[in-house]
Amino acid sequence: MRILLIAYNYPPQASPQAIRWYYLSRELARRGAEVHVLAPDIPALADAALDVPVGVTVHRCDAGGLAGWLARAQRGRHRNDVAGSFVDAETKQKSGAVTLNWKGRWLQRLQRWVGLVCFPDSRGQWRRPARAALDRLIETLRPDILISSHEPAVPLELGLSVAARVPAWLADLGDPVLAPYTPPHWHRRAWRLEEAVCRAASALGVTTDDTRELLRSRHGVDAAKIFVLSQGFDDSVPRMPSTEALAQGQFLHLLYSGRFYPFRDPVPLLEAVVALDRVRLTVIAPEVKPELLTYAERSGGRIVFAGEQPHERVLAWQRECDVLVNIGNALQAQVPGKLFEYLGSGKPVLHCQSADEDPAVMLLAQWGCGWVCRNEHASLQALLAGLLASPMQMVDAAAGNAEAIARHGWSRLGGELFERCERLMTMGTTTSAGH
Repeated sequence: MRILLIAYNYPPQASPQAIRWYYLSRELARRGAEVHVLAPDIPALADAALDVPVGVTVHRCDAGGLAGWLARAQRGRHRNDVAGSFVDAETKQKSGAVTLNWKGRWLQRLQRWVGLVCFPDSRGQWRRPARAALDRLIETLRPDILISSHEPAVPLELGLSVAARVPAWLADLGDPVLAPYTPPHWHRRAWRLEEAVCRAASALGVTTDDTRELLRSRHGVDAAKIFVLSQGFDDSVPRMPSTEALAQGQFLHLLYSGRFYPFRDPVPLLEAVVALDRVRLTVIAPEVKPELLTYAERSGGRIVFAGEQPHERVLAWQRECDVLVNIGNALQAQVPGKLFEYLGSGKPVLHCQSADEDPAVMLLAQWGCGWVCRNEHASLQALLAGLLASPMQMVDAAAGNAEAIARHGWSRLGGELFERCERLMTMGTTTSAGH
């Protein structure tokens, strides 16, 4: 079985979507699939790059626009860190956190301006070079299955454009194309694309049951066409649940790893940690707003911003802390991928609920490996104080429901995707927008 994946985010990038497809493509290759990936030529920061899985062949083309210019500039300077020239080096050296200098802020504004005219944002500039490369790959590889990885929407547009030329097309949507964070001026185009993909794709992958139901209600999609393939954790390393409680007077070490999107507010957590002398917090995030760095000073060193870290090191840190923190999105039908990644650590999870209809609340109840608390300063402070007073709660919560947790291991999820691809190939169905 020959699979061609279109992915804007793929190793060496270490974004959430790149990590997802690192594991899924690894599992497909392990099961004997011939996996090829079309991805933009975007260098990653050397200290946070993710390796390409063994057995996967990556075909790179120019990223187009600003991203393409940055990539060419980096190659022109050989191994110099061009991306690093947009970072406030002094702040990074002092705190470990990444903040943008004037050049970085200028580039960020320029990307926003491009996003006003380029769908879905500046990453849409990859569309033209990717389409030319995709045409060549389809002719030379003749894949049995084409997979489009959504976020951004460009791979969905590319898959839609060649759906009639491949035996089967699987669109891994994850989130809807028309999401709460979609800029208003792109709502109509996002809706049309989402509708066309739902009609033309042979199968649709989503990460939550809520997203599946949303697509069914929006577009009348046959339930059999949509399958849930959640985010996951690396189950190649056995989980080692905590077996010891905190010693008297010991610090409670929290760890948060992820990104601070506009719909993910870390301030209540930071305020709660500052208020408790025996609580430490390590934050692993690729970019931090300057105003958040003041909490590190206020905490007397108990809050540490570690910047972006290699994926393997992040997993190791997750296993070494006492409690992992997940800040929920202030959006419905979405679950941060890090919540699933945390399951591999064997540590209990504290989920900060930001939306009333938060699917993560039900998941934590099924897994039985942590606590849910409103993302509010007072609520978080009270819960953390309770853990300090009764640390055996952490031991009891660490093991969780082993079978419910195991369902989200990447080996199992990759196996489900492989079986889905096999069924599509056997069916030999080609669904196009005109049928």
